[in-house]
Amino acid sequence: MITRLDPNKIVQLLTQSTRQIDTATLSALADARRSALTKQSVHSPVFALTTGRWMLNLIPHSTQQWVATGLLAAMLVFGTGYWQHAKEQQISDLDVAILTDELPIETLLTDSHRT
Repeated sequence: MITRLDPNKIVQLLTQSTRQIDTATLSALADARRSALTKQSVHSPVFALTTGRWMLNLIPHSTQQWVATGLLAAMLVFGTGYWQHAKEQQISDLDVAILTDELPIETLLTDSHRT
């Protein structure tokens, strides 16, 4: 059986419980909370919305982000170059085959164009 908890009732119970704790303990808890919050490291997001305007913060901040960005850029450059070279090679091989009569021009036509 699943029991549904009422958030308002939980807030009331927590408020009543804090009223029963002495002031020295409450002060120590507040100091511990402030101390924990100051020690917590905050990382800036890669994409950020600031002051209601769209602001893209795309500049990497750490060495790992710089390395990952460099590797991605290198992969894109080399991949595009390889793809372009392979495409040119395929076209030139096809041109040579047509010009040397090793490949009949009819093979390039689709079935609907054949007689």
